[in-house]
This record gives sequence, C-alpha cells and structure tokens, in this order.
Amino acid sequence: MSSRLTALPRSLGRTNSWELWITIGLLLLLPMLMATDYALHIWTRMAIYVILLTGLNFINGMAGMISLAQAGFFGLGAYAAGIAAVRFDVPPVLALVIAPVVVTLAALLVGMMSMRLKEIYFKMATLGAGFVLFLLFGRMVELTGGPNGLVGIPPFSLFGFEFTEPIVKYGFVALLAIIGAIVAHNLLVSRTGRALRAYGASEPAALAAGASPFKLRLLAFGMSGFYAGVAGALEAFDSRFISPSTFDFMMAVLLVVALVLSGAGRMIGPILGALLLTGIEVFAADYADYEPLIMGVIFLIAIQLFPRGLAGELAARREDRRERAKREAAEQAKPDQEVVRA
Repeated sequence: MSSRLTALPRSLGRTNSWELWITIGLLLLLPMLMATDYALHIWTRMAIYVILLTGLNFINGMAGMISLAQAGFFGLGAYAAGIAAVRFDVPPVLALVIAPVVVTLAALLVGMMSMRLKEIYFKMATLGAGFVLFLLFGRMVELTGGPNGLVGIPPFSLFGFEFTEPIVKYGFVALLAIIGAIVAHNLLVSRTGRALRAYGASEPAALAAGASPFKLRLLAFGMSGFYAGVAGALEAFDSRFISPSTFDFMMAVLLVVALVLSGAGRMIGPILGALLLTGIEVFAADYADYEPLIMGVIFLIAIQLFPRGLAGELAARREDRRERAKREAAEQAKPDQEVVRA
C-alpha cells in the first residue's frame, strides 16, 4: 500500500487520542454523578449504545458510507444470544461469544452483496438487509417468539456469578465499551485505518494510491457487525426480553442520525450519540405516542445548529480561534519588525 495512505496528520492523531480519553472518562464518571438503580439502568443502556455506535462509526464515519442495516445487526446479535441461552441452554458467556460471530458473518455477507453499489443504491441495499432481518425476527416464531418477543432470557453470568446488581451490570458493559473504543482508536491510527479514512474521503484518490475498496468495505462491515453483535447480546442479557419492535426502521434511522449529529468519524461521536439517544428515550418516555415527532423536531433543530456534527462543530470553532490568534499575533509582530528595520 502506498505511503500516501500511511501518513495520518499529527493533529488528527492527537485529537482522537484526547477524544478517546474523554470517552473513557465519561464512562467512568457518569455512575459517580448518579448511582441510583434507575440511573444505572440508563447508563447501562447508554454504554450499550456506545458499543453499537462505535461499530456504526466504522461504516458511516471512517468509510464514508451510510448504512441502515445496523439496527438489524443489533437485533440479530440480541436474538442470537437470547436463542442460544433460552432454546439451547448455552451458558451466557458462550452466547456472548456466539452473537458477534454470527452477526459478523451476516455483515460480511451484506458487505459482499452490496460491494458494487453506489450512493442511494447502497443505502437501499442496507435498508433492505435490515428489513429482512426485522421480518425474520417476527416470523420465525418457534425460535424468536414472533411479535410477542423472546422471554426467559437469563441474566449474564460468569463462573456461577450472576450480573444482576445494577452497578455490576453497568461496570461490565462499560468495560466492554472502553475496550471497544480502545480497539477502534488503535485501528484508526493504524495503516489500515488511514487507508479506510482515505477511502471514505475520496474513493478515486484511495484507488490511485493503491488501496483495495473490496477489503476496506469488508473490514468496515465486519467491524460494524462484530460491535453490533456484542451490543445486541448485552441488550438481551440486560433487558432479558427482546421483541422485533426494538429493531425496526425507526431505530435504524435514529442510529445514523444520532451518530451524524454527534460527529461521525470521530472517536467522541459514539458516546455523544449514545448520550443523545438515551436522553431522548428518557425525555420521550411519558410521550410514547409522540416519540417520533419529538425526535424529529430535536434532530431537525440540532442539524441546523450543528451541520458538521457537535464534535465537528466544536473542533472547527476551536480551529477558527487558533487561526484568529495566529493572525493577531502576526499583525502585532509587524510594527515591531518595522521598528527594528528603522
């Protein structure tokens, strides 16, 4: 691979390192701010969303493609773990391993099938994949429980210890979210990650530099599927009940919009998006009938205020301040230089 794809700007590397530390700090700090059982339940859901959006960030952020299949992958991970534990008495820890493997294989299949599609056709293909999975969740009644959902999912357990205490559940999910963020950061600053970002920024330029779109797209899909599988399994063991309605078209759109508004392609994007999603869920809980309308209005306002995403907008303003400070320093230096010349 050409060296033109291996040089990641130092400022970008430093920015992503700081954003990684901010992500880790927030995951550690939130339960300290509010540690009631209800708050810990909300933080646990937020941490699950962090994992899910970190996976989506590989496609929507780094590779520059808009995928609407992440909700379907999320559901497939939940059902894979739930079915393994309920129907086949598989230990939860093994079910947690099975789920991301199953979803990764499905994601790679979707990636290969949509490989040559561009723009709107690619979005339609991923939307179709998510919709097919949604239909299967509702119609494979013997395995999934159909529209009534899958019940009786046991809590996650390890070496006979059940993770039923809210603080224990949050700690476990937050640990996996931190590990996932670290892995994503390391990939981002690696040669492969640089090639993936180059492909997302300009496919012709990446091709000219010797990058393989086939391998890069498969990598993005595979990573998104793996993270969605882990998040889905954690969702199943956390709620202990899953139904198709959780993984519908609305969820697919919300995931994409939340990531874009928060900062697609940035390390801090997933946790900001997760906070946005959980915040809206809590706020709209008492207005279930109007939840889509509330979310639509909030997202419409947010995209007007932050067209480059919250993280991108803050970074752009910080860069503007730096440039302004440099210009002011240069203007102040001009009189001094004229005096010296005189």
